[in-house]
Amino acid sequence: MRPAEPERLGGVLRALLSHYRRHPWQALFLLAGLVAGVALWSAVQVINSHARASYAEADYMLGAQATHWIRSRSGAGVAPADYIALRRAGFRQVFPVVQARVATADNAPLAIVATDLLALPTGDGGEALDEADLDWLAFIQPPYQAWYPAALAQELGVAAGDRLALHDGRRLPPAVIAAREQQGRQILMDVGAALSLLGREHFTALAVGAITPAEAARLVDALPADLQLEANQQRVDLTELTASLHTQLTAMSLLSFAVGLFIVFNAVRFSLWYRRPTLRTLRLMGVSMRALTLAVLAETLVWSVIGCALGLAAGYGISLALLPGMSATLQNLYGAVVGSEVLLDVRTVALAWALTLAGLALALAWPLLLQLRGPVIAANTAAAAWRDDARARRVLLVGAAGMVLLAVAVYWHMRTVVGGFVLLALVLFAAAWALPALLAAAQRGLGRALAGAPLARRWIVSDGRAQLPALRTAMMALLLALTANLGVETLIGSFRTALADWLDQRLGADLYVNSPRLDAPRFVADPANAGWLAAGHARTGVTLRWQGRPAKVYGLDTTTPDTHRLPLATAAPQALARWSAGAGMPPPILANEQAHYLGGLQLGQTVTLPADDGPADYTVVGFFHDYGNPYYQFYLPREALERRWHAVQPTGLALWLTPGASEAAAEAALQAAGVQPGEWSAQGDIKRLSLKIFDRTFAMTAAMNTLTLLVAGAALLTALLAILHERLPEFAQWRALGVTRRELLRVIALPLGLFVGLTWLLAIPLGALLSWLLIHDLNVMAFGWSMPMLWSPLPALKLGLLSAGIVALVLAIVLTQLTRKLPQAMAQLGSAS
Repeated sequence: MRPAEPERLGGVLRALLSHYRRHPWQALFLLAGLVAGVALWSAVQVINSHARASYAEADYMLGAQATHWIRSRSGAGVAPADYIALRRAGFRQVFPVVQARVATADNAPLAIVATDLLALPTGDGGEALDEADLDWLAFIQPPYQAWYPAALAQELGVAAGDRLALHDGRRLPPAVIAAREQQGRQILMDVGAALSLLGREHFTALAVGAITPAEAARLVDALPADLQLEANQQRVDLTELTASLHTQLTAMSLLSFAVGLFIVFNAVRFSLWYRRPTLRTLRLMGVSMRALTLAVLAETLVWSVIGCALGLAAGYGISLALLPGMSATLQNLYGAVVGSEVLLDVRTVALAWALTLAGLALALAWPLLLQLRGPVIAANTAAAAWRDDARARRVLLVGAAGMVLLAVAVYWHMRTVVGGFVLLALVLFAAAWALPALLAAAQRGLGRALAGAPLARRWIVSDGRAQLPALRTAMMALLLALTANLGVETLIGSFRTALADWLDQRLGADLYVNSPRLDAPRFVADPANAGWLAAGHARTGVTLRWQGRPAKVYGLDTTTPDTHRLPLATAAPQALARWSAGAGMPPPILANEQAHYLGGLQLGQTVTLPADDGPADYTVVGFFHDYGNPYYQFYLPREALERRWHAVQPTGLALWLTPGASEAAAEAALQAAGVQPGEWSAQGDIKRLSLKIFDRTFAMTAAMNTLTLLVAGAALLTALLAILHERLPEFAQWRALGVTRRELLRVIALPLGLFVGLTWLLAIPLGALLSWLLIHDLNVMAFGWSMPMLWSPLPALKLGLLSAGIVALVLAIVLTQLTRKLPQAMAQLGSAS
């Protein structure tokens, strides 16, 4: 005998999917959760993948490979005559590079890169110009051209032909909206234009293309004494230095995906109530469990494909919006060049689909299969549903207790950033799983407290017991979103305050000068400057590698005001005095916190640095704060640095003005000494620029937090609509008995307000715990920066008001639905009687 039509998989699947045709809004909610979760996760994944791909090309400069760099030992740069001599000697793979940082009229940081396009070893710079339909003669001749990537030009409000004004009044060459490979957010110019604009006579460095070992040896022999050849290790450095940042962004995106899954849970629970008759009918018709199981899995697969595709499309759009800020952060902090065009790679698509499928297996397939395993004709009473929900709460509470025990074990053995985020996930989800039991206990406690209250009040509070099963997952999503927002908000606020205080201490001078033309020690000692100059600090430094990572060793003047007030995080007794005197064997040295937390240095330990005359041993006597610096850094007295390293480079000059002296006198003296406008900055400008970079760095984090909270609001809306549609016949009976629409709204709103309020109150200590872990553990392990945790009630109050606004909006939508559907439900009630 032929099997019945529904027995065939296609017929069963059509029967299951027909539910969404009759109730399209349920499909909308299901997709909303999937798309929101996948979009936020994939946006971060796309940005991270794009950034890592850019790091992999970090040994390329504007499309030409730069395997080595030729740099000046003294920091004076490379003279054009030396470059020309190398080209004439047959080294055609050598090309010049000028790099500079300037500020726009509104003090926004701007990076300039310049080269000779016709000298690039990839072949024809002119060909590239011709292909772009651009005039290469105009590029290399006055008034020159400045090439802006389209995204940067739009951000700066620059149109073709515009001459962007800089902070010091200079103007860039006429703008052309174009870009080359690996240009990123930098403005490209010809070397002649850059040297003219910046008032320089030397290139920053020479880049060397692909070169054999024999040619490299010949090149080293041909170099003047002040120039040295060094391998380009930027690819390795960027990958390592930015790993923690990308790990943190990935963790946030996974949290957003988890919050999105709560919407899916709500939508599935909502649809299960409607699909019980369909499932019961199919089973009564004789459809086998095997066919139903395959149909459920096929439905899961269909939704995973649709949700993944739409989520990836939305995530791509979000990544385009967030990429400029992320690129600016990577460029300002790490010097990483990240392009403005992103592409979805196969790995991201595959991971997104796998993540979507796994989430749907938990949120959709598993509940449906549990429904199928139950009796064909189940008890359909509120009491049975409440018993099931109470059983589920107990299971969740036991699971939460297990996660708490596991979190304690992870905390005591936590050594890596990944382990830290595993700990945070355990803490967050333990709290989320325990929340339904806590809400139920609070509802019962309030009911007992109102035992003597009027019946209407007790009725409204007791009705929360019927609403909790539908609101359970929405409250869990809201708790995660509120906790993440409070934790990250406290982290950002603490970090910003610590950075501002540190800048106030470190930037004590009135002016900061960075000019290759200035002989800083002679300028400070010049008697002609005594009328306005109170003190000057000319710092020197060398760059080397320590523990396989870039490190900088600076020589400080031990008599200057900023050295006397150097803020130390931890230090041995009389550390600054011992360091200034250079007393002890090995001599004392100061290191930044990154060397302490990331490099493993301890107070009193001996650190060995590669010096010109062999390994140099020093005793660590203190660690100083060094916010925003991804590199290891050490301080020595200037004379001690120059004894062990011969090719020290000037790294800037700090100037303190005498009381009553004007900046105009200092600026006139600097210009008379050959310093160009734009090569000095006022203290206030540097602070504002530093804080602007900080705010832009965390703009992506703030955006992710906001989107996560909106996703939680959507979960709340689906839960309330589920309550409305599931209990609409019950509400119709109440209305027929004389209960007003306003009283019905109070029945829905007051338990919801109670649950949301309790969730918000629980999120406050949980957010404080999250921020404590982020500040004192994760932040230290990831970046090596310590800071005090500064908790403020304002973010919690702001989120409370925002939550109240979301609840009010959701209730308005529910009231509209209730007003529209209640008459029809009452009519059906009348016809049934």
